[in-house]
Amino acid sequence: MGKERDSKAHKISAQVTGTQMPVTKAAVSRRRFLEGSMLGLGSALLASSPLSLHAQQLEPFIPAPNSLSQGRGLPAETNKPKVDFTEEMREYVIALSRWAKSYRSDFAVIAWNALELTEFLETTLFAARGTAEPARNYLRALDGIMVDAPFYGYENYAEATNGEETKYILGYLERLKYEGLKYFVVDYTNKWSDMQAARQQISAYDPLYYGAPPPGMQLSSLAKVPNTPIGSNPHVVDDIRQSKNFAIVLDSSPYGTKDAYLDALVDTNYDTLIIDPFHRGTIPLTYDDMTRLRYKKTGTPRTLLAYINIATAETYRYYWKSSWRPGNPSFLSEGNLLARWGQEHHVHYWSREWQSMIYGSEGAYLGGIMKLGFDGVLLGGLDEYAWWLDY
Repeated sequence: MGKERDSKAHKISAQVTGTQMPVTKAAVSRRRFLEGSMLGLGSALLASSPLSLHAQQLEPFIPAPNSLSQGRGLPAETNKPKVDFTEEMREYVIALSRWAKSYRSDFAVIAWNALELTEFLETTLFAARGTAEPARNYLRALDGIMVDAPFYGYENYAEATNGEETKYILGYLERLKYEGLKYFVVDYTNKWSDMQAARQQISAYDPLYYGAPPPGMQLSSLAKVPNTPIGSNPHVVDDIRQSKNFAIVLDSSPYGTKDAYLDALVDTNYDTLIIDPFHRGTIPLTYDDMTRLRYKKTGTPRTLLAYINIATAETYRYYWKSSWRPGNPSFLSEGNLLARWGQEHHVHYWSREWQSMIYGSEGAYLGGIMKLGFDGVLLGGLDEYAWWLDY
């Protein structure tokens, strides 16, 4: 499955001039998506001034090429869609959330990563990043945010995350702590001492914390450390805000059969489970399966959240048609070479045709999830806006 990082989305496919062959840049921090997008206007103008020439040597002044030479700051003509990728992603999530909550007001919507969507950045004349203001409508559409590897596993499993990246992530959590969101934190380590240190650093945010097991970032099995969930309790949990712990399993392939997978989940006391609504990505869970998963090992209810990638097309999903190719249907773009589990295509996520497959009717992806009885969704693929910005 091509889970986002919705997934390490810090590597970007770029286009080679004159071809359609994708190449891979080195891994970059999310903050790199916010830099370099606007030339320093002041430096461009100074560079074009012939200050060192004497009056008799002056030639007719021709401004150096810059953003102003293309007509009111518009980009040069390319094949890139003329779309506000950031705002379109926000509007997509807002509309999806409003539709779901119109049927069930307590249905939880959790955003996975894409922290930059939570703020509007007002660019100034001489800087790429100016004043940050909260994206209020987007934040109101969310009930929580899940972040990857703030302390461990950002680059390699069980390795400490770069300090600058940790600072960057925690800066967002600090600014958002009064927005009423529930935080979910996933580190990629199986060292109990690391988990304790991480939880101490973020205790002020009262997050749900999970240390994902090896291998790497596959999220394909339940954690064995600690051997019982953090804050394990026998109490009824019917809302994510009542949860004390959670587990996330998105690729159930290692379990083999669906029954073996379900047995492993049922035999836990996690307050919240985040899972794919399809075993191995293709075999749908049933209402009876959900009834089994609903109860912790202690016998009391817990909450169940479904993972759904809303911004890339996964070729193993029920909606995929064998005749699909980039450009046919019109919303389908090139393959995502950096997908976590492969078999993904970038899509025009702002397309109504694509969005109608995801939400808006009983037969849509989200409609089926709600009918099964899930209590909410974890939205993957949100980082796709950054790929399109760099396209």
